[in-house]
Amino acid sequence: MLVDLLFALGIRFFLFDFILLKNIRDKLNKKYYIFRKLFSCTFCQGFWCGLFIALLQNCHQPWNSFKFAFIAAIVSFTWTVIMDPYIGLYEEQSDLPMTRRTVPD
Repeated sequence: MLVDLLFALGIRFFLFDFILLKNIRDKLNKKYYIFRKLFSCTFCQGFWCGLFIALLQNCHQPWNSFKFAFIAAIVSFTWTVIMDPYIGLYEEQSDLPMTRRTVPD
């Protein structure tokens, strides 16, 4: 379960924070209301990534899929609240933009 949780968090970071997908996120954000809401909620991002991972695992019990999705959601939210300032500090000190917060000059 820990590996699956880390996988879900990695996918969440890649899809919703990583700078390489920023242009795609910006276009979707401007065009569709649902993406605007999804891109602004780390809990929702974690839930959908967790549900996707649970479904990939061929979980035959829907309840377990939703349990894992909610666990991924709360871990995603908590991780973001705790680590966001540290990631921003790292990016400033290393001059290495990796997230949507920073844009290279």
